[in-house]
Amino acid sequence: MSDQPPRERVRQRTRKQPHPRNPGRTGGHDGGDGGSGGYGGSRGVGPAGSGGGGFGWKPLAALGSFAALALAGFLAFDGGPAADNVTNAEMQDRTAAYQTLVASPGLALSRVSAEDIETAIAGMPDTVSKEQREQLRSDIDSGRVKLAWLTLWDTHAEDGDILRFESTASFPIEVMALNAKTTIAIPYPADGNVVVTGVRDGGGGITIALESGATQIAWPTMAPGDTLNLPVTQGL
Repeated sequence: MSDQPPRERVRQRTRKQPHPRNPGRTGGHDGGDGGSGGYGGSRGVGPAGSGGGGFGWKPLAALGSFAALALAGFLAFDGGPAADNVTNAEMQDRTAAYQTLVASPGLALSRVSAEDIETAIAGMPDTVSKEQREQLRSDIDSGRVKLAWLTLWDTHAEDGDILRFESTASFPIEVMALNAKTTIAIPYPADGNVVVTGVRDGGGGITIALESGATQIAWPTMAPGDTLNLPVTQGL
């Protein structure tokens, strides 16, 4: 036997590795707060030149102050849990922009071309079931439904804001808004009206902007259950 005393065990503390925030996410929802999962559409889908992943600003002339306000909100977001902070001035700008849209013929949406149909359907949020996708293909093949591109993003904190887009054309589509632009395909309504409903507010209001082509609009701040009509026209 050795005359040396036994060595004391040294406990090594293992550092908990921080969970990366949404690595490689294309809009998938983790199912928190009772959600069913998979709200986001793919960032890369959309017509050529649509800029699905950027955060460029091409504001309408009537929305001159929106770009600076929304960009300031985006830069203030530090990547951690946060609630939206929408000023009264910005709320007024958003309301004025919406009233301008309603008084116009509507937001011109680009139709999804025949060669992009499968890409558009595959890029729909996971809340669209396999059965719904198959029915959609059948309706498109028969000419009963047409698809159109719509881009949206969260102008403030990426806090899990979720909206529902629905019309008489087909089933509703729910999507989570990200800070990065997300382009999705929605059934084009024959009556030219899409109903937008607030589903989930991450805090401080549901804050999104919509884009089609070179036109952007800061959508009025919404709460869960709020509904607003989005008038649309058929673009190229």
